[in-house]
Amino acid sequence: MNHSNTSANLLNELQAVVGAAQVLTSPSQQQAYINGVVSSAVPSNVMAVVIPKTLLALWQVLTLCAQADVIIIAQAANTGLTGGSTPYGYYDRAVVVISMQQLAGVHLIEEGREIIALPAATLQQLETMLAPLQREPHSVLGSSCVGASVIGGICNNSGGMLVQRGPAYTEMALFAQRTTDGNFELINNLGVDLGDTPEEILSRLQQGMFGPEQIETGGDRIIANTQYQDKVRDCAAATPARFNNDASGLFEASGSAGRLVVFAVRVATFPKAQQEQTFYLSSNDAEALTALRRNWLQSELPLPILAEYMHQTYNEITLQYGRDTCLSMRKLPAERMGTLYRLQSRIGYYLNRWRLPASLPDRLLQCASMLMPAALPKNLAKQAMAYRYHLIIKVADDNIASAATYLQAHIQQYPCQLHRCTGEESKQLLVFRSAATAAMFRYHNLHSAEYGALISTDIALPRNAVDWDEQLPPALQQQVKKTFYLGHFFCHVMHQDYLLVPTADEGQVKDELLAFYEQRKVEYPAEHNVGHIYPAKTALKEFYQQLDPTNSLNPGIGQTAKLKNWR
Repeated sequence: MNHSNTSANLLNELQAVVGAAQVLTSPSQQQAYINGVVSSAVPSNVMAVVIPKTLLALWQVLTLCAQADVIIIAQAANTGLTGGSTPYGYYDRAVVVISMQQLAGVHLIEEGREIIALPAATLQQLETMLAPLQREPHSVLGSSCVGASVIGGICNNSGGMLVQRGPAYTEMALFAQRTTDGNFELINNLGVDLGDTPEEILSRLQQGMFGPEQIETGGDRIIANTQYQDKVRDCAAATPARFNNDASGLFEASGSAGRLVVFAVRVATFPKAQQEQTFYLSSNDAEALTALRRNWLQSELPLPILAEYMHQTYNEITLQYGRDTCLSMRKLPAERMGTLYRLQSRIGYYLNRWRLPASLPDRLLQCASMLMPAALPKNLAKQAMAYRYHLIIKVADDNIASAATYLQAHIQQYPCQLHRCTGEESKQLLVFRSAATAAMFRYHNLHSAEYGALISTDIALPRNAVDWDEQLPPALQQQVKKTFYLGHFFCHVMHQDYLLVPTADEGQVKDELLAFYEQRKVEYPAEHNVGHIYPAKTALKEFYQQLDPTNSLNPGIGQTAKLKNWR
């Protein structure tokens, strides 16, 4: 077979379906799509980035790619932190990246108690749409600030900050699955009668051409995690509340991580709180936070909306290196944040091409940020730097008075400072928490001469663990120069970043670190999914093989085989 002719024919066919402008073949055009938020080993055999404008065009693109036997990497918002929706390293076949960013759409059903989200629907857009109905999506913080998609959250079992809701999950979806004979089958498990052929199903879905009489209700399939609140309250359990390798969270689109091409998901929405109150609690005593979590979860108190942990080292760098990110998150809509990410990636391409320092944009932004408002008001900034351990606790409605009473009693027993936030302080504090990771990345970029590699992990501690204030073994302490810890404290999900000494071997340190996690019965990853960073354990690997028997969709994630048919 003449592979060059096959490639040329496929490119022509793809252009005929989506238009020449929607098929990107030059490296500068592809940069924002084949690089993720974190750097990756970009392969040389990315044939094209294809950007369909309709669901039917997406189906036609899939059919052409199957006929040409190329690898498909389907990508939603490309905001993941483990490279799970971008190509990585060597592949045995040509690669086509399909970007869903122009496939927007949300359909409200059941009077807004449920929605059907298309591939480009973002959490922030959904939040805006649901606001007049006094409802909100599964996630409203963190990922929603940077334009993450609804479907991306489902495909990665993303958990987020909200204690009451658990990982994103649904058993109702419309997706394309590649079968053992190499063709694609369109499977409609949305519980909506849209017709029989792919052309009819996809056209009617995109245009919203269905009514209540076509929508099935009361079936066995669920559209949200219904067990999480009981699970997270079980503080005696020796297993984590949530993690990506958990077999109980894997079902068709849920946890599929690109092994299916998901056209739509049906998910639940949630009542919006009428009144909210945020408390900022700080202490130098780790036991003060341990006891607060354990006693609250075992009490009759309703679960808080969130309970976010930040260590003082993260506060310090976010105050200094997160001003512009905080300002952007407060002032810019999520779609503009996504545009900024793509612009940053393209600038990075040209800096590399012109042999200019990769840190140049960060240096310029950091200089400009000194003229911007502070990341936190003075009173909160002072508290953030006065203590080692910090919790941002938000409660709502009938829980406000009882939570305030509980916290006041707690600080009588343990040495803590408690601040009751105003509405504006609450917004600033939560944006500050969401901007922390970006600030850490900038800090490392601007101080690269002082440090070696950066290792980032997201881990799930056992629910009965008390060693959340991590103490590294002496051998690791010698190789790690600085640590940054934050996380979803009541869920016991922690995001931990390690800046190594310049002479440390990154691979060796990572292996030792993961072995240390294993000793503590820590699961990883917790919510960012395996991507190309973590190994998929047995249940997750078998799930991938079941979904994608030819190993043609996003092969290699979870450090699994990349060759055709799982050779």
